[in-house]
Amino acid sequence: MEKEIKRVLTNRLNRAEGQIRALKRMIEESDAQDCKSFITQVKAARSALKSVSEQYVLSHIHNCQKLPKAEREAQVEEAIKTLASD
Repeated sequence: MEKEIKRVLTNRLNRAEGQIRALKRMIEESDAQDCKSFITQVKAARSALKSVSEQYVLSHIHNCQKLPKAEREAQVEEAIKTLASD
């Protein structure tokens, strides 16, 4: 995996991790009473994780282009099925 892709994925995971920590804090401190804020944080974390999975799959498919045709097609099909099952 390319250095730049690793950096992008790590940054997005760090963002999701921060959002999840904020959710845990809201629950622990009983601040989860504000439904809108809580759900907004949940949606942000889900969005960040979705973005990571999409970027990872795109990178994986790009790297698969170097494989022999049959193996490449199998890898791409598996990646698409996995992403679509979400």
